[in-house]
Amino acid sequence: MDTQQIGIIGKHILIAHLIAADLEVAEPIRDRGIDLIAFRDRVSTGDFSACPIQLKTATDEVFGLDSKYENFSGLRIVFVWNARNPDKAEIFALSYQEASKVLTEMKYDQTESWKNGKYTTTRPSEKLKKLLGDYRVTDPSEWPSRLGMKNQSAAS
Repeated sequence: MDTQQIGIIGKHILIAHLIAADLEVAEPIRDRGIDLIAFRDRVSTGDFSACPIQLKTATDEVFGLDSKYENFSGLRIVFVWNARNPDKAEIFALSYQEASKVLTEMKYDQTESWKNGKYTTTRPSEKLKKLLGDYRVTDPSEWPSRLGMKNQSAAS
């Protein structure tokens, strides 16, 4: 499989999870740092909330951060690991600030690559996996809070 195919698989894994959480999903026409927009609209109450998502999909386990996302308000960086086998995929959702905190705690912020604005590891240590565990999304009901939305029932 090539990287485009892996990206498509990851995107659809995430879309399935968001729809299972009773969220709507839109895909921007142009790629300007947002891959998907998850949103909830409640016509009966007039409530609308949305969250831009930058998706990072990998066939294995990859964690990274790019400083270009720092000032992107409300952005969530979503990692889909093990996308080659959707049954074993793991999903993590972090704000930029949360990802930056992980980066700092791992001391990746002291690397030359981060000093140039980017850091990526393709071999996450057990410590990194443990830190990311707080951001793992395993149940659709977790999505609204991970995306900074009010957790409303479908009947709202």
